[in-house]
Amino acid sequence: MVQGSRAQDSAASSSAASANLASDNAAQTSPQQPGADVPPQPGPKELINYVEAGGDYLTLTNGFGHWAGGYARGVVTSGTNIWNAEVNGQHEFDDAGVYLAAGDTYNFNPDWYGSLTAGSSVGGFFWPRFRADGFINKKWMGRKQWITTFGFGYYAAKDVHRDHSFFAGSTYYFTKPWILEEGIRFNISNPGAVFSPAGFIAVTQGRNQQHYITFRAGFGKEAYQLVGPTVTLTDFDSQTFTVTWRQWVGTNWGVNLVGDYYHSPFYMRGGTSLGFFREF
Repeated sequence: MVQGSRAQDSAASSSAASANLASDNAAQTSPQQPGADVPPQPGPKELINYVEAGGDYLTLTNGFGHWAGGYARGVVTSGTNIWNAEVNGQHEFDDAGVYLAAGDTYNFNPDWYGSLTAGSSVGGFFWPRFRADGFINKKWMGRKQWITTFGFGYYAAKDVHRDHSFFAGSTYYFTKPWILEEGIRFNISNPGAVFSPAGFIAVTQGRNQQHYITFRAGFGKEAYQLVGPTVTLTDFDSQTFTVTWRQWVGTNWGVNLVGDYYHSPFYMRGGTSLGFFREF
């Protein structure tokens, strides 16, 4: 999926990793916190049309309660376009809302492709009022196994905060079933012009129609985090660790299991997400 979501940790659009590969996005990170926000991503796979639905449950320390929700998403390929859409309903910090997003990845030629995703929400102070992300990608080397990605993003929260960001990263496909990804996002939050860089590194092992296992670590600074309609945590470091297991059970269907851990000076968060996907 070009746009992944899950609540609040880091969310972002990511593009397909090549003309025939798309980001699995199993570790749904959400469009909530632009300060720690980097395009995920887990487990590129051979692109094929599919739908997926599931839910998540996470507990938080220091009296912040729990998060719970469900999602549905789909990808459809048409010529040189890879269309995607998702809907994500979440309950967080004693509030609830629904986020909706749609996007397209377009293959300009065998070496270049780009993506654009936009989303908005109904309810849920923690969801963005509006979010848009665009990326451009270039394949390099003999097998086109190294892909560089550059992108820009805009995020409008449901309070006064507005964010502009720049992303740079790369993905390398080894001849054996291993994929290495890394990236960094430079984010400016206003008011205050607060600079909050964040990065990630991810390693994926597996093959299409069998399984993908991804280990992803994220780290950086968050300019702000909304934990209430009028309550904001500001200017702090946070770390995340995610394990994603995408397993084919049948020829064209399977399960997507995600374990997620988040740490900041204010609370820790941990939980799982379980989804079922079907290709067509």
